[in-house]
Order: sequence, then structure tokens, then C-alpha cells
Amino acid sequence: MFVVVSAFVSCDPIEDDSLRNSKIDKAGTAITAEQLKAALSLTQLPNQDGVVVGDQYIIVKNNRPDIGGKWHLVHGGIDKTYATDNDTIICSDNGDYELYYVGISANTVVQSDPFTFTVTNVFDPWSGYFTNAADKADKTASKTWRFRQVSWGSVCNMGAHGGWKYTSAGYTPESNFAWWANVSLAEAGDQKMVFVYDGNKLINYKADGSVRYTGTFSFTHNQPESGVLGELVTSVPVIGSGYDDEGQSTKKLNTFWLLTLTKDYITIYHPDKYKGGSDWDDCGWYAYYKSDK
Repeated sequence: MFVVVSAFVSCDPIEDDSLRNSKIDKAGTAITAEQLKAALSLTQLPNQDGVVVGDQYIIVKNNRPDIGGKWHLVHGGIDKTYATDNDTIICSDNGDYELYYVGISANTVVQSDPFTFTVTNVFDPWSGYFTNAADKADKTASKTWRFRQVSWGSVCNMGAHGGWKYTSAGYTPESNFAWWANVSLAEAGDQKMVFVYDGNKLINYKADGSVRYTGTFSFTHNQPESGVLGELVTSVPVIGSGYDDEGQSTKKLNTFWLLTLTKDYITIYHPDKYKGGSDWDDCGWYAYYKSDK
């Protein structure tokens, strides 16, 4: 027994250092950022008319599986990681993106040079609000909007700039900051406008049902002032334009601030001053719309 124990505790174990030496101590030279990018591939699907899947789908592949790591997708200041070598990444918003890979090479963290690309095919929910479209393939979608008479009796009016900002005092975009040119529903008549998804068409109808203007519309998510959701841009006047002392045109684009935008309601404001407007001192034109159910 004594001999056996002595032999056990006195012998040094034999250790195979070859794996450690080759992989750690003598791991070699790390791959460069440029070389790592060359080992990666990015394929962006093309947009096709009427097809929902498009350039928001990005197929990524690391052709050097011996260099494990993660993909990083950067957009709008947010860096999202994907712990995979090969995947299909679906971008959630339109805009410019950066994509890079971080891996381990020769015991060194290496970040690839970035890929850059632009996404245009993501369906914006605001398109659905304006036109009833469900997605990018919903080419026949359209939506009719009519005047909405607010609680104090106006469908459009000239009023104070910036009043909608003072929610703590109970003001909303539909509050009574009217100064002049108050128009009732009876006075305006049953005018309507139709927003069409395919081609971003805008059709403005008179109260008798005949077409007054045919043009296009677009929108932005720009927020020039507090409480402004974005901008509605049209190539022709909207309904109620005849009461707008700011003036509307068929020869240049008309830009309105969106104060309310839901599937049921739109409130727009046509400012006298797009920059530097003074709350309660300056003014603009307000118009209130509701959708056909």
C-alpha cells in the first residue's frame, strides 16, 4: 500500500503542451480588419414591384468559421448583435445602415471594416394611416378623408401658432385657438380627398363630387417643433385650401405640419413661419379631417 501511494504522489503527470503551444502561445498573426471583411459576404435582396420582401432582407455569411464571433448591425445610433456566422437579418426601418463582424483570430479580437447599405422597402405605418394599405403589396388601397367639425364648430381656421404645445394647460391640436376665417361644415360643404397608396396619389373633390385637383402626396417624420409629429407634403392643395390665408399652390409643393395622425383623424397646420414662429403671436392655418369608416 505504501509503495503504491508513494508512487502516485511522487510522479509528475505528463502534459501534452502541443495544443496550447500551437493555439495560444504560438497562435500566429491575427487576421486584419480588411482580410476579415474579405472573408465575409453580404447579400441584399432586391425590391420587386408588389412584393413585400425586398431590400430590408440582408443575408450574411462568415466564410471563415474558424474565426467565430458576432455580426453587428448599426442604425440610428443603435448597435444590435447577432451571435451567428450565417443568418438572414431583417431591417426594421428605412435608412442607412452599417454592418460589421467582430471575431477572434490568433487570440486577438478583430473587427472587420464595415459594410454600408441603404434600406428603402420597409412599409411605413403612416402609409397605412393615410391610405388603408396593409403592406407594400396592397397596391389597390385608398382612403377617403372628409372635414371633421371640432367641438367649437370649425372644420378649418386661421389660429395661433404653437398652442398645441401647452397640454399641461389643457390644449390639444383641436383646441380653440381660432383667430379668424372660422369655417363650419355647413359652409364648407361635403368636400373630400382620397389618398391612394399606389403612386402616392392625392385626389381633391369639390362638394358636388367633381374633381378639383389631382396630384401626389408624401410625408416625413421631421419634427420642426415640439408637438409636431411630422410633415405632409402635397403637389396640389388639400380640401379647405380656399380658406387658407397662407395660400396653397399647384406649381410648388405645399408643406403642412402634422399635429394629429391616426387611422381616424388628421389635423394639419400650415405655418406662416416654418422657422422662428412665436407661440401665440404668430399664426397659421388649421384643418381637421376624419376618415370614412
